[in-house]
Amino acid sequence: MNKDTQILIVGAGCFGTSTAWHLAQRGYTSIRVLDRYPPPSIEAAATDISKIIRSDYNEPLYAQMGIESIEAWKSWFLFRGLYHVPGWILSAAKLSIPFVEGSIETCKRLGVQGIEALTPDQIRSRFPVVKGKLDGWNRSVWNPTAGWAAAGKAVERMAEAARKNGVQYISGEAKGYVRHLIFDDATGTCKGVITADGIEHEADLVILSTGAWTPSLIDLQGQMVAKGHGVAHIQLTTEEQKHYSTLPIMDNLELGYFFPPQVDGVFKMAHSQFITNLQTDSTSGITTSIPHTFHQSPSDGLPLEVEAQMRRNLRRVLPELADRTFSFTRLCWDADTADRHFLITPHPHHEKLILATGGSAHGFKFLPVVGKYIVDFLEGTLDPEIVQKWRWRPNQRVEAKNLAHMDPELELGELTGWKGRQTRENNTLAKL
Repeated sequence: MNKDTQILIVGAGCFGTSTAWHLAQRGYTSIRVLDRYPPPSIEAAATDISKIIRSDYNEPLYAQMGIESIEAWKSWFLFRGLYHVPGWILSAAKLSIPFVEGSIETCKRLGVQGIEALTPDQIRSRFPVVKGKLDGWNRSVWNPTAGWAAAGKAVERMAEAARKNGVQYISGEAKGYVRHLIFDDATGTCKGVITADGIEHEADLVILSTGAWTPSLIDLQGQMVAKGHGVAHIQLTTEEQKHYSTLPIMDNLELGYFFPPQVDGVFKMAHSQFITNLQTDSTSGITTSIPHTFHQSPSDGLPLEVEAQMRRNLRRVLPELADRTFSFTRLCWDADTADRHFLITPHPHHEKLILATGGSAHGFKFLPVVGKYIVDFLEGTLDPEIVQKWRWRPNQRVEAKNLAHMDPELELGELTGWKGRQTRENNTLAKL
């Protein structure tokens, strides 16, 4: 691939931003990134106040990539001040126990130090701030090397560094929002994209890094499903922030995860069970799960069933916070593949079109390095074993029992109370 190849990246989340940065680092001179929003793209899964950074995987590829990424988070000036290491407890109730046990074995083989199994009593003894019964925390492992990064700020810094190195970012509801791909009628080759303002953007190579929106933009033959999960914040007082500052990251793959509070007192928690939203895209005509976000629908809120489960999960860990008001809520959307491997591959029917997506709820931690792997793939130097794992694999059926997040998904249309919830609650508060 020549250094002056005209490269168009659609999507300014983790995969798109990392790819743009690494391309620029290698001397490519014609790189454009299109996104509906300026970086950090507000709808991207990566744009958040915090994301877990860890190497706990039963799949050696991602464990090794996690170790590589942790070193970058710790040492790169680009991320200075954004990475924190309180350690984390990885746990499972039942379905995800094989993933946790496989992660222990893989980490130990790769030399990760400090891995230690803990019982609920041992967790409470080591972290006295945890007062809950920890029922359902049936297989728990402590990893002192894991931490969290200020995710949105990290993406923003990387995008700004890419821009300073010559990458052009085009954003906006009209000029940055891609709704059509341009294909040659005779050959099917991808020639570019059309944005909402009707402008055609041609390129020698188009890279789709559109995350949860990819399956509704182009037919992926069942390879990815857009899934969202509930996220909520609780605003703590200064005294409470100090009290909970010793909390590690706590992640039960079936019962939700919890972060130590940030310096501004924001305590973040999330629900581990995913939500789908089966719809037909008005532009592409594709029927699939399509993200429903509170940014685009600000009157909506968390489904009542999801909030109730999140509060039950919190009561298991920090019962004194379980009834506190949520100061912020979000449905965070990503695109899952059946086997949780990324989809980084050429489209088999459209030459010059590359898929670089499929974060499967675990992609952000690799922000420093995933673009390197993608550019290696573009240049033909990526390890063939990795190419095989990230290949085009239509209608894949996976029987593995050792994956994370094995719970069945919830369908948004079958849940209650979410439509118009914010408007109703705001109106109620206004009357008080």
